[in-house]
Amino acid sequence: MDFIKNSLNSIGKISLFVAMFFALIGSSVAQINDPVKWSKHVVKISDSEYKLVLRGTLDHEWNIYSQYLVGEDGPQKTMIKFDKANATLQGKIEESGHKKEGYDELFAMNVIKFYDYVEFTSLVKVKDNSKPVTGTVFYMTCDNEQCLPPKEVAFSFDLNKDAQGRTFKKKNNDGSVLEIENTTTAATPVIDAIASAPSSDKETSDFVNPTAWSISTKKVSERELEISLSTKIQDGWNIYSQNTPEGGPIPTTLTLEAADNFILKGKVKETGSKMVSGYEPIFEMKLTKFKHDATFTQTIEIIDPSKKVKGSLEYQACDDSKCLNPTLVNFEVDPASGTAAIIDDSGLKTEVNTSNSNTGNGTPVAFSFDRQNENHSCDNIHQDVSTASMSLWWIFVLGFAGGLLAILTPCVFPMIPLTVSYFTKGAKDKKKGLRDALLYGLSIIVIYIAIGLIVTSVFGADALNQLSTNPWLNIGFCILFIIFAFSFFGYYEITLPASWVNSSDKAADKGGLIGIFFMAFTLSLVSFSCTGPIIGSLLVQTVTGGGDTLFGRIPLAPLVGMFGFSLALALPFAFFAAFPAWLHALPKSGSWMNTVKVSLGFIEIALALKFLSIADLTMGWKILPYELFLGVWVLCALALFAYFMDWFRFPHDTKVEKLSTSRLILALGSLAVAIYMSTGFMKDNVSETFKTPNLLSGIAPPAGHSYIYPKECPLDLECYHDFYQAVEVAKKFNKPILVDFTGYGCVNCRRMEDLVWSKPGVFELIKNEYVLVSLYTDDKKPLEKSYISTFDGREMKTVGNKWADFEAIHFNRNSQPFYVLISPDGKLLNKPVAYTPDVDEYKKFLQCGVDQFKKTN
Repeated sequence: MDFIKNSLNSIGKISLFVAMFFALIGSSVAQINDPVKWSKHVVKISDSEYKLVLRGTLDHEWNIYSQYLVGEDGPQKTMIKFDKANATLQGKIEESGHKKEGYDELFAMNVIKFYDYVEFTSLVKVKDNSKPVTGTVFYMTCDNEQCLPPKEVAFSFDLNKDAQGRTFKKKNNDGSVLEIENTTTAATPVIDAIASAPSSDKETSDFVNPTAWSISTKKVSERELEISLSTKIQDGWNIYSQNTPEGGPIPTTLTLEAADNFILKGKVKETGSKMVSGYEPIFEMKLTKFKHDATFTQTIEIIDPSKKVKGSLEYQACDDSKCLNPTLVNFEVDPASGTAAIIDDSGLKTEVNTSNSNTGNGTPVAFSFDRQNENHSCDNIHQDVSTASMSLWWIFVLGFAGGLLAILTPCVFPMIPLTVSYFTKGAKDKKKGLRDALLYGLSIIVIYIAIGLIVTSVFGADALNQLSTNPWLNIGFCILFIIFAFSFFGYYEITLPASWVNSSDKAADKGGLIGIFFMAFTLSLVSFSCTGPIIGSLLVQTVTGGGDTLFGRIPLAPLVGMFGFSLALALPFAFFAAFPAWLHALPKSGSWMNTVKVSLGFIEIALALKFLSIADLTMGWKILPYELFLGVWVLCALALFAYFMDWFRFPHDTKVEKLSTSRLILALGSLAVAIYMSTGFMKDNVSETFKTPNLLSGIAPPAGHSYIYPKECPLDLECYHDFYQAVEVAKKFNKPILVDFTGYGCVNCRRMEDLVWSKPGVFELIKNEYVLVSLYTDDKKPLEKSYISTFDGREMKTVGNKWADFEAIHFNRNSQPFYVLISPDGKLLNKPVAYTPDVDEYKKFLQCGVDQFKKTN
């Protein structure tokens, strides 16, 4: 019988170890959470003696084992080790808690184990109490059916921060007991809705924790709210992406408890300044991880603001050699008040009112505005711009209107005759011309919808404006236009490789879709400098306007807005390309075709300077000042006059025996244009520099960008280029501030300065009543030190990035011009405005700010 009993015991132990082995394998797949949550506190005895208490709180039905188990065949006993560099253990480690002793059927032996909670108390002598005491606890946990693999967790005691006021007993040398009241109290935690893991004034938790979590909310529209959980990560540590594959570390997961008071809008977005993807030797797989910082954001649509939104975020932190336990951060949000809170294990809430509270704290664009008068106007009408989501129909109308405006820009309008010329030559019959024209228009629609949404989602809120003012992109356009110009002059022909032509011929029966598509794509590229800001404004308005989604994830509003924009842009190209005779009743052949090409060549050269000017302005090179730009445009007009008069010819031209009436009219028209543009060399008495002709406003560089009459600010007004400097000046002189969000490549900004600011009444108000600060969002000068935006998590490297980030954070805008009137202490005086060509309206806007400032001053 003893033999049978011993055999059964041996089989039981073998079965146990097999079960532990499979539990080890299974734990990596099933990702079972650790049923022990550790906390710690310190009791000070003297400057060199401390009691260190580790407390483990166990999940229901789970247990942990004593340090003092007998025998080697049973469960893993708990082992606590201290690093001897700063601490020496005095005596044995005491243990207490919900203890149970007796026979354990799982191990077929007597064991000592703890349920619910356990405390391990160690008396240590320290060498330097300013340094932490560190060590590890090694333990195993089991329930009635299974055991998890033994686990080691690192801890660190801050002898000052973690100290608690407690009464404890100490044995003297004579055996008597002395009760000591420890008067050292816990350091009050400094919390700004931060969980480093959750903590209270009774205990700090999770030992070595390399993360510090914070929560914030942002009101996107009247019904939409963004909930963001962000963390700073200690050097050497990282957490993992939400898209981590199975079998690896715990992915970071943001989850909202299902409820009927909100609906999710899209997926959780994750951002970070150091998001790294690569092979991880620890997990033997490719992973994406965050270093330094990370932010996880979920957008929701509020149905019932009176009910709170609750959720949690789970993550795991690892370094190059180990991983800590998965950690859960619980939180709740009150949509009505904008209050967000992180909740610790004891139920303590750390609240902060974060709705619309992104003030850029911790970055160079930090500032706090008083928005009480943000929607105020002096006719006592308060307009709430965020009352309800714009209807999709109204968004379509806005997009269509934006497209019509884009057609009138100098980047788009001159391209219409080029397109007409292409289809005039390519259409051998009316059906083919109509078909190609429709494909061309459809290609424009597809390209603008795709490019606009992709660029905005990938690069951030101000990407469109950044691309439109990218110096190298504009230099490329300049070179491309000059190449086109000399081709039009007849010095060479731009042709595709013969193989491409043959392939195109073979594809002719299929409609030549590729060639038409890439022609439309070229239009999108070369016109982007003018259309980018319009698209940017449209996308911001539609995205912040809320509305329905496609497939539950893709916002419909941007799609509808971009469809309206691209449809308006495509209609004239498709229409006039399908019916070119309606644009010009031109003969089918003759020398006029070469005259048209040469004329377009001069226009191409003039437009090339526009792109070069943008690069020059944004980079501050001053290689193309106002006088040189205007001089070349005047020379182009005079050259056209001389060409129409037949005073010189290009390679494919023939001698004109007699000037036709139309050619003479074109010549005189070119001369009139040259004379008109020459008026731009006249000096303006108000601005003390050149006066830009109205038709060139927004096309030519600012008049102050000059060698002869250089001016730092528009119209020779006194201005500043640093917001914080302007605030100090305004405080000194007790004046309101006109914040001018502008750009070197912004066409409408120049038109506002030339055609509105210069007018009587407006000019005097700006000069005498305001401190003007012009913030150029496309300034390419590098910052002394880059920083991470709190708006979209991207790295800000240039001065332009900084002011674009300032505009996005504080006003949720990414387009220019944009004008804000504030008092020196940050109070908005009235509702900000954008492009306002009506002089009287803009004057009322400025006067309203002055009146409001005097009233509240």
